[in-house]
Amino acid sequence: MSEYLAENGIVAVRVDDRMIHGQVATRWIPDSKATRAMVVNERASTNDMVRTTNKMATPAGVSLSMLAPTKAAENFNNGNYVGQRVFVVGPNVADIYELFQLGVKLKRVNLGNVTQNTGETFVLNKTVRVNLAEKEMLREMRDAGIEITCQFQTTDAVIHCTSVLD
Repeated sequence: MSEYLAENGIVAVRVDDRMIHGQVATRWIPDSKATRAMVVNERASTNDMVRTTNKMATPAGVSLSMLAPTKAAENFNNGNYVGQRVFVVGPNVADIYELFQLGVKLKRVNLGNVTQNTGETFVLNKTVRVNLAEKEMLREMRDAGIEITCQFQTTDAVIHCTSVLD
């Protein structure tokens, strides 16, 4: 995993509809050397069952935040995580797009497991299917200079999704 550390503390951003689970907990978070995992999603931030399961899946020694996108953006933009290493995961492209719209500086967004979409979708990778609205969100982020990649596991090759979004 190629590492980056933004001035706001973000070391990685991933869209994964399973949030914190097996491979995120055992590979993505440790490989990024994250000190904090952050699930960004309105529903997850208020659902006790989702909060509990994500807490149980978070590796020992790693702090967990489960925040609505607006609260996460406020915290990032206020510098609350400077000096930390934050692994951000959202279950939907829209969660990460909202951070972007609210001014959170992002360098890269990895699409790992986006399989919940049905109907007309665009296949970006074997585990990434986006709908038209998500494709537009990703295109807007890409056009703003954010690298959009597809990578299921940390050991898989990084696929740059630049041209496939056109």
